[in-house]
Amino acid sequence: MENVKDLNLGLFDPQHDAEISLPDGPGNYIVILRNSSTLPDVGIKPVMKTLEIGGRQFEVIYTGISSKSLRKRDYGQHFTGNNAGRSTLRKSLGSMMGLKKIPRDRNNPNNGKTKFADADEEKLSKWMRENLLLLYCKVDEDNVKTLEEQLIAELNPPLNLQKNHNAENMAFRAKLSELRK
Repeated sequence: MENVKDLNLGLFDPQHDAEISLPDGPGNYIVILRNSSTLPDVGIKPVMKTLEIGGRQFEVIYTGISSKSLRKRDYGQHFTGNNAGRSTLRKSLGSMMGLKKIPRDRNNPNNGKTKFADADEEKLSKWMRENLLLLYCKVDEDNVKTLEEQLIAELNPPLNLQKNHNAENMAFRAKLSELRK
């Protein structure tokens, strides 16, 4: 990949598009803020790269992969998920919103895995549908991790904590890591 502009990106709007419009196969995705939206304030403002879509600029906040199904991962676990313990994007955003973390596993509540209470999970889902859009591209399962690393390096999404070695936003990522604990 030369750069992100070389990708054949689809756009998914969780307020208007049906779940079925997302591919039921492996791929990569980029989460962007709607033009009128901002990330919850945590005291440090991240620097965000922008992507042009349809002549408009959108700020990139996160990129990720789905090795099996973009539809199940992005729609099922991110936008309508009820368990931040299975979505790092949800856990980061909920932590930034100040939502209280609770143990994820009833049978092993001390394992350190967390989620948010049901009412907070719904509040988070609503915020995500109202403030975020999703760009996606189908990619062979063997190439999703390589593309993810390239997208992180090129776009420096502030909510990507792992594999993000960019010096820019280092203080923001440290603050986010602290909030997630």
